[in-house]
Amino acid sequence: MVLAEPADFATRHRPCGQLSGDASEPEPDGYMLSVVCSCGVTFLRWVTPEDAAHDLGESEPAIGVR
Repeated sequence: MVLAEPADFATRHRPCGQLSGDASEPEPDGYMLSVVCSCGVTFLRWVTPEDAAHDLGESEPAIGVR
């Protein structure tokens, strides 16, 4: 789910030119994922620990050190 959205953004904006991505430092409630296209459009998505765990196929959040 989380990975599908930025992948779709990248597919639609790859013809525009360069894409750059970044993520904020993880916080207890998640992190901000951003992808910026050279055309000026920005994709932003708050990723919760539950979202990240779902995409990784885990049953527990993937943020933080265990």
